[in-house]
Amino acid sequence: MKKLIIILLVSLWGSDILAQRDYTHDDIKKYISDQKVFAVLPFTFKVTAEKPRKMSQEDFEAAVYDLEKNGAIVAQETVINRVLRKKNRVAVDPQPQARTNALLRRASEITYTDGVYGAFDYYLPEELCEMLGVDAVLMGNVNSGKIFTTGGSIALKVLGFGGSPSVSADLTLFHKDGTMIWQWSSPTMKGGSMGNSVNEMMDYLFKKGARKMPYTGMESK
Repeated sequence: MKKLIIILLVSLWGSDILAQRDYTHDDIKKYISDQKVFAVLPFTFKVTAEKPRKMSQEDFEAAVYDLEKNGAIVAQETVINRVLRKKNRVAVDPQPQARTNALLRRASEITYTDGVYGAFDYYLPEELCEMLGVDAVLMGNVNSGKIFTTGGSIALKVLGFGGSPSVSADLTLFHKDGTMIWQWSSPTMKGGSMGNSVNEMMDYLFKKGARKMPYTGMESK
């Protein structure tokens, strides 16, 4: 019995380590020493929530679409703001969000429909850097098992979601030569502790992630 418990604990510990794919390039200081500006791309935002029983299918689909569309931009804005809060310790400036998104909309291969970006994977990181005129690009993903409210969405607080929906996210930083120089992944967290709005959720998620970034005081190797 004791052996079984130990095996289970080790397995759970190992799962957490695998879930947090943190990575820092050995020469990261060299890579960021010549950087001046980096861009944060709109995130890939995926909602995996199940439809609440008291919610119509039409309202549910509208809420999912709204969250995936607006969540992508709110996540982008949240990370930029987190970096700007550490401005006195940041050597590399984030490109203004409006400039990044305007340049992305001009790229014919990147789809932009009703505020939704897509097909970033058509480009290599170094090509995105050249397109945006930056020294590095930060890409991010969010997977949410809970539907959070946005500025224009219907009220969801009273609907109640069964179980404990989970939320996770990751950030990956690429240098302009295409080298991945840093990555951070959150552990899977309970969505119930993150408030009800997408802004609250994003701020909760990236409070630690942004603090570990090379530009905001992370201890580089």
